[in-house]
Amino acid sequence: MGTIRNLARQGKDLAVSKALETMGQRYVERFGTIVKAHLDSTNREIRLELLLKGETEPVEVHIRGYEIVAEGDRRFLVARDIGVSREWMAALAREYLAGRRFEIPGSYSKVLELLS
Repeated sequence: MGTIRNLARQGKDLAVSKALETMGQRYVERFGTIVKAHLDSTNREIRLELLLKGETEPVEVHIRGYEIVAEGDRRFLVARDIGVSREWMAALAREYLAGRRFEIPGSYSKVLELLS
């Protein structure tokens, strides 16, 4: 039974990862493109690969510990710890992004049920 649950979780994580790519693109489109997103709901981690404008190699972002916060009928994603493959970007992420709320559009409300 554990194997079936594991497969179901992996399938769910894959589907939500694709939705995250689409949803997250609105936050990064001025700077580049999300190449890949991977959600690990068991460990509450998100990994992103971003191809930033002017860069030839993707930047890797690792979010450890996320939560979904509800405020009325609005939902927000909050990242607690953010690591980035470029040291200076990691410092910026810790300073300006960790703990910040990112609103999740209402059209993705069904996805929220899978994230939690």
